[in-house]
Amino acid sequence: MSEFSFETQILYSQIALFQSGLVTPFNDWNETHVNQGFSWREGSVSFGTLSSDGDCKVTVKMTKKIKTDEDTIRAIVVPFNVEKGGIEIGSVMETVAIDMPEGTYELLFTATNVNNIEHYTFSFIKSEYPNAKVIKADHELNLPDNLLMEANPAL
Repeated sequence: MSEFSFETQILYSQIALFQSGLVTPFNDWNETHVNQGFSWREGSVSFGTLSSDGDCKVTVKMTKKIKTDEDTIRAIVVPFNVEKGGIEIGSVMETVAIDMPEGTYELLFTATNVNNIEHYTFSFIKSEYPNAKVIKADHELNLPDNLLMEANPAL
């Protein structure tokens, strides 16, 4: 897979990416998660979106390095381990299954708004030692001193 795009609908101000087959794939959010823009646990990550609901475009791609464009509003990197079976991306109402090569990645999430269309890109960069970091924060984020890298599954 080099690049795959689709349209979906945002619900509850979040878009999730998780390991296919995960029994409870979505995450609960606390105040720290909201402030940092994501809720992460092994096998699942949910990112805060630019608006609470509406249509958006999603692109998933493999890249060689972390790179953002000048129109990027928000950029967050988290570690993600893809296991056999691939991943799913979407909302609580609908997800799209994507076949991804197994491996350990730095997952770069970027948010842009072009011509009033929200666009979310998930870039997978192979990495032996992935680290979480916020590369670009917009006014909606209020970053904690240390990123919270644990979350509970939403039940």
